[in-house]
Amino acid sequence: MPATPDSTVSITQAAERLGVHYMTVYRYVRLGHLRAERRDGEWHVQVRDLQEFNRQRKQRPERGKRPTVDWSARLEQCLLAGDETAAGKLLDDAMASGHDLFELYLDVVSPAMVAIGERWARGKLHIHEEHRASLIVGRLLARVSARFAHRGPTRGTVVIGGPSGEHHGLSITMVADLLRSKGWNVSDIGTDVPAESFAAAVRGVDQLRAVCVGVTLRESLPAARDVVGRVRAVVAKSVPIYLGGAAVDSADTAREHGADDWARDPRSLVALLSA
Repeated sequence: MPATPDSTVSITQAAERLGVHYMTVYRYVRLGHLRAERRDGEWHVQVRDLQEFNRQRKQRPERGKRPTVDWSARLEQCLLAGDETAAGKLLDDAMASGHDLFELYLDVVSPAMVAIGERWARGKLHIHEEHRASLIVGRLLARVSARFAHRGPTRGTVVIGGPSGEHHGLSITMVADLLRSKGWNVSDIGTDVPAESFAAAVRGVDQLRAVCVGVTLRESLPAARDVVGRVRAVVAKSVPIYLGGAAVDSADTAREHGADDWARDPRSLVALLSA
């Protein structure tokens, strides 16, 4: 029975279709060039993806024009394979191609982690595979962010954290790194921080410029409101409190929960802080 576009083949079968050694296909998968899923210890390639990969492989780019690289999809494959070395090299290559820290975090790392989270939510990944990917990314970000350390005087201090019920700290770490690269001193107090502890963390901070509360879960919004209320009671009125994250969908939602404004994404947060 002929394979349909939605069916899958093994790496060995994919190699036969491409006319290459199976280790070549394995390398394509590990480097993220060819999308594949790992099930029961073996890689499975969707026929549709294999056909598209072969079509692109046969096409020659126009003279003077480099082929487009899907850095995020490639990183996702490296993380799914648990290959920290390949993931690190991929980020190095992305930076060498011209990505700055914002592009690397927001256009490469973040989409890869969102895709992995969605795979886990659909039951396509074990929880240890999702945790492994997050830990790999955390270690790589610590190495990458050092390359973009700001030189010169600080622009003041920003305190950032997540309220009670929040356990996804990677996004907050990324925002903290991005703000540091633009000259702010960032006090990252992590996630699942009770309102009273959040207030204690901002009380008496030297040159406090803003407080940022990150919320990824809708059910954490009431806790975020408590944080904003406690923080507002101990900081000067001139210090803005921003609410952001996947659970905050508008400026109205941010203000309904007591915040001064909505940090739609890290780029908009930088704009708010600069203004």
